[in-house]
Amino acid sequence: QTKVKELTEANATFTSVEQKFKNVTEKEKRAGLTTAIGLMLRSQRAHLPDAGIYRRQRLTAEREIVRLQTEQMLLEDERSDLGDIEAQVEASLSLISAEDAAKGELRQMTIELLTDRRQYLDNLLADYDSCLQTLADTDVICRRLETTIRDFESYIDERVLWIRSAPPVGSGFIEKTWTASQSFMSHREWEPLVAFMVADAQSDWPVYGLFLIAFCLILVFSRRMRHFVAELGDTAQKQLDSGIPLTLLATGLTIVMAAAWPMLLWFVGWRLSYADLNLASAISVAFLFCAAALWLVDSFRKLCRKRGVAESFLAWPQSIVKSLHTNLLLYVAGGIPLSFIVGAAGRLDEGTSADSVGRLAFVSFCLLLAVMLRRIVRPSGAVIGDLLRSNPNSMMYRLRWLWYPLAIGSPLCLAVLALMGYQYTAEQLMIRLQLTLVLSILLVITYTMLMQWMLAAKRSLAMKQARARRAAALAAAQREADDDGSVNSPLPAVELPQVDLSLLNQQMLRLVRGLACILFITIGWGIWGQVLPALQVFSRMELWAVTETTQQAVANGDGITKVQPITHVESVTLGNLLLSIVVFSVAMLASRNLPGLLELAVLQRLPMDHGGRNAITTLCRYAFMLAGGIIACNSLGIGWGSVQWLVAALTVGLGFGLQEIFANFVSGLIILFERPVRIGDVVTIDNVTGSVSRIQIRATTITDWDRKEYIVPNKEFVTGKLLNWTLSDKTNRIVVRVGVAYGTDTEKTLAMLQEIADEHPLILKDPPPVVAFEGFGDSTLDLVLRCFLPNLDNRLKVITQLHVTIDRLFKEAGIEIAFPQRDLHIRSLPTQSDLAGSVLHTTGEKEIQTSGEEIQPTRKSA
Repeated sequence: QTKVKELTEANATFTSVEQKFKNVTEKEKRAGLTTAIGLMLRSQRAHLPDAGIYRRQRLTAEREIVRLQTEQMLLEDERSDLGDIEAQVEASLSLISAEDAAKGELRQMTIELLTDRRQYLDNLLADYDSCLQTLADTDVICRRLETTIRDFESYIDERVLWIRSAPPVGSGFIEKTWTASQSFMSHREWEPLVAFMVADAQSDWPVYGLFLIAFCLILVFSRRMRHFVAELGDTAQKQLDSGIPLTLLATGLTIVMAAAWPMLLWFVGWRLSYADLNLASAISVAFLFCAAALWLVDSFRKLCRKRGVAESFLAWPQSIVKSLHTNLLLYVAGGIPLSFIVGAAGRLDEGTSADSVGRLAFVSFCLLLAVMLRRIVRPSGAVIGDLLRSNPNSMMYRLRWLWYPLAIGSPLCLAVLALMGYQYTAEQLMIRLQLTLVLSILLVITYTMLMQWMLAAKRSLAMKQARARRAAALAAAQREADDDGSVNSPLPAVELPQVDLSLLNQQMLRLVRGLACILFITIGWGIWGQVLPALQVFSRMELWAVTETTQQAVANGDGITKVQPITHVESVTLGNLLLSIVVFSVAMLASRNLPGLLELAVLQRLPMDHGGRNAITTLCRYAFMLAGGIIACNSLGIGWGSVQWLVAALTVGLGFGLQEIFANFVSGLIILFERPVRIGDVVTIDNVTGSVSRIQIRATTITDWDRKEYIVPNKEFVTGKLLNWTLSDKTNRIVVRVGVAYGTDTEKTLAMLQEIADEHPLILKDPPPVVAFEGFGDSTLDLVLRCFLPNLDNRLKVITQLHVTIDRLFKEAGIEIAFPQRDLHIRSLPTQSDLAGSVLHTTGEKEIQTSGEEIQPTRKSA
């Protein structure tokens, strides 16, 4: 009976909702989006049944159907066994040993029982069939009803925000407001309302008594809880590893302290909700809304008290805490009463209250919110100003010209909407704006709390390391004292580690930020989800039409299938244009950020070098950009079929005019796949040696040792000659040439060079260093030392150390590193008159002294 009743009610509800939907649609087509239609849509939206109820009924019916079908199969099996009653009787009696007369009676009784059982099963299976049919009908009707309600809601939400709910403010607005306020104060239901509260208190006095006890306890113990929170803050600042428990305890106590007056508003609104009065219903909803708003705002305000949670546990600067505490008082003192007036006036039967008193209170609330936001988020103010000055390179600082006018202008725009008559639209957007602000504040507090926990964990780890170092130092000092027999030295002092937040693990920071962004997007979608269908109005604003021709198989009367072109005309609307802009913007944003997230989350955990990770992230970046461009073009009706001829023409034309550009692009893809060079490789190209710092779509950047960037087209790496020092093996060779004077003991010198190379810690033992006597020079005996290094990191350092060591040890051993010499032969001498005295000629670095007939060249070092 219950299922039949639910089915009957669902059928009646479906018929009613479907009929209302048709009526509203017809009226909207005839009259358009007028104010009267807007009032009707809002009324229908408020009285629509909850689709979730019928969804739950449908799911329950599906579960019941599965259960009943299982039970029905078992009963059918039992019924099939009772098809032949005689066989069942014989089988039962064969198990009993009795006389023939007794067996006759037993046979008769068994036949009657089995017959009754079979009849009972037949009736039960018929009931099961009926119940399953009812449940199936319930499932179908609930599914249809749920879909109809969702469609009706979407239909209303698409249109209701774009319809005026009241006429614009005119010359009679002040008089209308005064009349509405007098009517509200002299409402005929005030006396019944007071009488109801008195009667309710007398009838439910235990409830009122418990509330008064709780309310008084919070007020009495608020001061003690405040001092206790301050003491917890002092304890947390003294302890380096206090962690989250103390923070959560202090936050919970602060929330309890802020609950006294919101609890009073909530209790009054809760009790008024039982009164069957229009005034009581309106005031009840207003009280409940103000209770929630006051609790959230006052909790955050008390968190920002002096020596409160924000200052002591979250380490917020005192200037920010003081400014927030002062400005939030403005919201508590002015915003909560104005919210109460808006909520109460909007739910009274008289439309004049919402259009006059409610609108004036709403505009005043918007102005108050704009003033408060200006004082809080001003870039030069005490709150945001300190954050911006501490991070001058952040995106928030660079975009301050965008978000600051947006934050101040949002409530002002809502006030203008209300004055223009879009009161309902402005109120709905204001509610969601406030919920978004609350969500942002909660995420900021949670984020800061997690950062402080990470800082405490880092500081605790640093203290453990410091204690370990101190223990090791004490153990070493104790061993030295035991060996020397001396008196123990005083304990070494350990400095408290100063850990900066920027030194925290970057992966954890990114993880917390990523989770915060995901939560903001997810919950924000839930907040703004009901408003989003209103954007469907842009889908009805046609910009241009796109004609598409497709091939479709069509069968004629003779049964022969032919392929015929089918033409479709699709409209491109303003919504498609906005969607394409959003998609392309998201694709560009993803191409810049998601590859970095991919590298952080996945690639760093794979056995890949930096160059391989860069190749994958670069390809992902190209893929995101290409996918975003394709989706954006498709949303505008620009498909491959409509542009393929243009692409072919451009390919041919650009192939000749911009062949170098295309060659570099294709070479860039070859570099990413073949990887002849990677990020971080040391290469030499065109007599320029440096490190590959960036591989882009057209060119690759090489940073030389002077920190200059050398831009090389990608084609040079594919078609030209390239020396890659670190492609497959980073081992490199050092060649040190030494020239010693003639007469030097070469065997001793070679042994010294071999010993110098063997003793150097950075020179590889395999392959071993090689020392060779390579020839007799003009003025030196040429010795060469060849050795290998594992990488290029310390190449110059090792060369310098080898040169210094060779020079020092050779001087100590008396081995002379020969100077280069040059002999000059003069074929003719100057005349006697030119040789009057000694003449000294100096040219460049050669100095020649002539005296008489003998000329001796002097030796200069090169």
